[in-house]
Amino acid sequence: MKLRSLAVFGVGYVLGAKAGRERYVQIVEALQAASQRLDEARRQRGKPSRAGSGSNGLDSYLDEHSRN
Repeated sequence: MKLRSLAVFGVGYVLGAKAGRERYVQIVEALQAASQRLDEARRQRGKPSRAGSGSNGLDSYLDEHSRN
């Protein structure tokens, strides 16, 4: 799980750095929406959600930096 979060963050960071802050936020929001859809699909199939333990590192980063 940590490796996946790190990989997602890294891809978002690199794409965001190339496209600018505005596009970075759009990319991150799209990734979060996709993650939520995957969690919903897992719940519908009766499998445990991976997000049940709280926010991931990406959520924490965005919360911290969106306040600026």
